[in-house]
Amino acid sequence: MNKMKILVTYAGIWKSDTGSTGLTLNYFMYGDNGDLMISRVDATGGPVGQQRAKANLDPAMRSKITFVPGLYDVQMGFKVGSDGKPVLTVEDLDFCSRVQILPEQPEKK
Repeated sequence: MNKMKILVTYAGIWKSDTGSTGLTLNYFMYGDNGDLMISRVDATGGPVGQQRAKANLDPAMRSKITFVPGLYDVQMGFKVGSDGKPVLTVEDLDFCSRVQILPEQPEKK
């Protein structure tokens, strides 16, 4: 459906007591060039930043996740949740780039 770039911060296989398994994927929407992850000042006192998104995938998808944190191109889709609202889903992903999260360096004068 829609392609987008995400920053994956966690991927882990889980197994329930009933024997079912899955893959938990935690990520942030990144934008084409990181435009969704730019630090911004907001002195209004309200919420700031971006909350992580979470997906539950087939455990076989774990083999596609190499570097974390890392940038991935994902194929996104929608399903209807139990409350009747649309839910964004990760359908497929491909590795793009490794990521280093570093503090901004002060400008040299």
